[in-house]
Amino acid sequence: MISAALTLAGLSLLGMLLLIWAANRYPEDQETLPALIDQMLPQTQCAQCGYAGCRPYAEAIAQGAPINRCPPGGEALIKQLSDQLNRPVLPLASDVPNTAPKQVARINEPACIGCTLCIQACPVDAIIGAQQMTHTVLADACTGCELCLPPCPVDCIDLISLDETVGTASLKPAPSESRQPCIRCGECEPHCPKGLAPHMLFLHRSSETVAEDWGLNDCIECRWCDRVCPADLPLTQIFRDMKEIERSKVTAKNEANALLTRFEAREKRLSADQSRLKTRPGPGDANTLLTKIRVKQS
Repeated sequence: MISAALTLAGLSLLGMLLLIWAANRYPEDQETLPALIDQMLPQTQCAQCGYAGCRPYAEAIAQGAPINRCPPGGEALIKQLSDQLNRPVLPLASDVPNTAPKQVARINEPACIGCTLCIQACPVDAIIGAQQMTHTVLADACTGCELCLPPCPVDCIDLISLDETVGTASLKPAPSESRQPCIRCGECEPHCPKGLAPHMLFLHRSSETVAEDWGLNDCIECRWCDRVCPADLPLTQIFRDMKEIERSKVTAKNEANALLTRFEAREKRLSADQSRLKTRPGPGDANTLLTKIRVKQS
């Protein structure tokens, strides 16, 4: 009787844990799911997907919209969304621009007439200037969204590839590969001074969570696994490249968070400006305005 009760309690606990895991892995709350999807998007706010920004696109995806409409995110984002939402991997939609290397806007300052139209169009406030004064672009904040190009009446804005601004492209390296497959002998594991399982790191190198699951960042690149591997796999070089990819992911995430912060600050500022315009006295409110002035002076 006691063993049966314990078994039933254990099964109930297991069921609860599975439900909790499923709720976190596949949230049904439509307020939560768009937020999780939004965190995966690049936050360029470029509207190339056909939606007004990243958050509206995230909300549309949560409602069933295609996951392959973000050119800045490209294939990597499609795969990430596919894994998280259990949807099939699709090629980038044919009716959106192709994924291009990162670009930034550059203003031909002598030709700029200071109209401020590009400033109003920039979703992340990456252009600074004043009326009838030369404008300039904050390269570190620019997302290359191209939204500043159409409003410019003198066509003095160009998009410059990252190669031309910093000299080298910031590309994610592909992990080094070997023609020889891992034979899963496990010979490398007892030789690792950090207690890692190099063969498991290699076998799971395509996993999004390999760094957390198998301690990638704990690898000290001592090359012991290279020496003892009977398949002559270049494990240390592969792990080095995997670390670089992980660092690139962290950098991209930090950049996306910074862009989102700038976008939200701009939206807040525009909303405040609109509120002030609504409360500003109209032409027929002269008497009211004079009364307020007299009250302040008294």
